[in-house]
Amino acid sequence: MDKLEKLLVIGASLVTIIGFPLLFASLWFAYRVDVTISQQLSDMKKIAQSGNSISLNAMLLNDPSNAGIINAIQNDKPILTENGGSHSGVDLDRYLGVFDTVALVYRDGFLSDDHLCSSFSYYIDKTSKNSEVQKYLVQYPDFFDGLRKLIPVIKNNKSPYCGQQSRP
Repeated sequence: MDKLEKLLVIGASLVTIIGFPLLFASLWFAYRVDVTISQQLSDMKKIAQSGNSISLNAMLLNDPSNAGIINAIQNDKPILTENGGSHSGVDLDRYLGVFDTVALVYRDGFLSDDHLCSSFSYYIDKTSKNSEVQKYLVQYPDFFDGLRKLIPVIKNNKSPYCGQQSRP
């Protein structure tokens, strides 16, 4: 064997002896980085979902008009002024519009099943069963799809928070 062949054999041996362990080490390191990044993304998603739940709750409950509509629905009282209630059609539009936003945020994965159910299933259920709201939805079939889409979601959801339709 000449010197060049000996150098090639030594080089190939070094690559085999050092290279393969380095390859395995780099693959293990890449796997660990992937696991860490996946966990961080999962944590960030949970934080975002919690923040969205808080914001959507505020949107629904911190509006005095919405609170009045919720009160009317809970106590089986008229909602709209033309029916003896104290709210305008615009007020009811805004209230039902909240469920459009909730449905979109949920559809896009920015609201977890547990947050949807624990924060909104009661209101979705009560609102959808209210006869005045039902008539309003029939009157405006091209609007307020959010409420319509959320009804089967909460009925078929596996979250332990769905199906709890009573409020203290």
